[in-house]
Amino acid sequence: MARLFYGNFDFEEQLHAAPGQRRPAAIERLVQELTFGFLGVATPQDRIWCPGMIPEPFLDWVQSAGWPREVFVQRASDLPRGLTLEPWGWSPEAVRFGQQHGVTVSPPPLDLVRDANSREFSATLEQGGPLEFSRLCHSMVEVHAFLAERHSDEPWVVKANWSHAGRERILGRGPQLSPSAERWLTQRLARDKVVCAERWLDRLLELGVQWDVPALASEVMEPVLIAVTELLVDPRGQYCGTRALSASDPRLAGIPDVAAATRPAVQELARRGYFGPVGIDAMLYRTESGVALRPFQDINVRWTMGRLAAGWFEWLRRQPENHASPAHSLTWRHGNAKAANSTAESVQEVIATSPDEFSGHPVGHQTWLTRP
Repeated sequence: MARLFYGNFDFEEQLHAAPGQRRPAAIERLVQELTFGFLGVATPQDRIWCPGMIPEPFLDWVQSAGWPREVFVQRASDLPRGLTLEPWGWSPEAVRFGQQHGVTVSPPPLDLVRDANSREFSATLEQGGPLEFSRLCHSMVEVHAFLAERHSDEPWVVKANWSHAGRERILGRGPQLSPSAERWLTQRLARDKVVCAERWLDRLLELGVQWDVPALASEVMEPVLIAVTELLVDPRGQYCGTRALSASDPRLAGIPDVAAATRPAVQELARRGYFGPVGIDAMLYRTESGVALRPFQDINVRWTMGRLAAGWFEWLRRQPENHASPAHSLTWRHGNAKAANSTAESVQEVIATSPDEFSGHPVGHQTWLTRP
C-alpha cells in the first residue's frame, strides 16, 4: 500500500491549536526542512509531501540512493492515485489535509491519539511505582506544593500537557518560581488545565523504543518491536540525533529489558483501538545504589525521529560498502551547517540526508548519517 507522508512535525501544537490557526513562519520553515527525514522509511512507491524547490544535486543523490526523483511531491495534481495518508501524527488538521488532497484517510480514533500523547497518559502509567517520577498539577497551589518539597538547590522540570523535543517546559531549582515561570504556568494551566512536574534525574542514557501497532485487519496480532535506539540530546535536553544501539552496550548491563518494560503501554494502546507507530522514550539514570530505569519518560503515539533513524540505519546497512559497519557505529544527526561541518572532521563518512538549501535559501536544520 503506497503512502503519502505528510510532515506535520508541529503535531503536539496542533492538538491544542485553535481551528484554522496558522503556523509561525519559522515553524513552517522548520517543518519543511524536517520533511526529508521521511526518506528513511519511504519505499520507491511512496510519496512525500514537500512543496518547495529542491536542489537538483540532492535529487540526483536521491535517485542514486534508490528512490525516484518524483518521491517528493509539490502539487496535488502530481499525486498518483491510490495513496493512503501517513502523517507524522494524526490530528484533525492532518485529516483535513488528506481529504483536501484526495488521498485515502484512515486514522485511528483521534480522541485516543490526543489523550495518549498527553503527559496525563504517561504520568498515569508511572503511578503506583516505587518512585514518583512525575506529578500532575491542576493548579498553581499544587505546583507550589510540589516545589515546596524540593531542597534549596534541587533541580526540577515542569512540562506542558503536550510537548516534545525538550520544548514547552520550564526548568528550575529549589522551591521558588521566577515571575516569568509563574506567567508560563498560569498560561498553560488556563489552556490545558494541567501541567506535569518532575524531579530532574541524573541522566546516564536516553533510549527510544520504537514500536508498530498493526491494524485490527492485520494478520499480526501483537505490537511489533522495530528497534531500540539511543537518543542524543544537547545540554538543554533537546533532541539532536539518534545513535544505533548494540545489545552488548555495557551501559545496558544489569537493567530490566527496556522493550519488555514498555510493551504493556503499547498493548494498552492497541486494546483501545490505536494502530500505527509508537515511540517511547526511556531513561537510564544514576542513583546512590547504581543505575535504574525510567520506562515512560515520554510516550509518542506517532512517528518519531528515532523511528526515521532506524529506517536510515537499515538503508545504510543495505548498501554494499557498509555491510561490515558495526551496528552501534551508525548515527543520524540533526543540526545546522556548522554542526555538520564539524562532524565531518571527526568521522570517516558523512552522508547528507537533507539538502543544504531549499526553495533557493540555505536551510537552518540539516540531517546527516555518520559512521566512524
